Amino acid sequence: MPEREIDLLVLIIVSQSQSKKVMANLNKQQFYFTVIDSSSSLFQEPTVCLLMGLNHSRMDILDKLIQKYCQPYRKFIPVQMRGIGEMSHMPVIESQEGGATLYGMPVEHFEQI
Repeated sequence: MPEREIDLLVLIIVSQSQSKKVMANLNKQQFYFTVIDSSSSLFQEPTVCLLMGLNHSRMDILDKLIQKYCQPYRKFIPVQMRGIGEMSHMPVIESQEGGATLYGMPVEHFEQI
């Protein structure tokens, strides 16, 4: 890997269901990151947050990789409801899941110890 000056700090918030494939492909392209957070919620899909330092010249490559492996998708979630008397059919809720959010911040000084 050629040495490049790190001038961007990037946070990538990615759905947990897509995170393993994204992380494996980022490593293949010599992008290195730290997993700093993982969260879950009752109503939302769990997410993983990746922290990465890189040179701005590689941002387009990173963006293309994220777009390739983090496409949003539709999912139908069954809703359990109890009515009075007999249960009829199980209604479903349509949910859009997956995808990613990237935050890029300029770095004034980077020092690896």
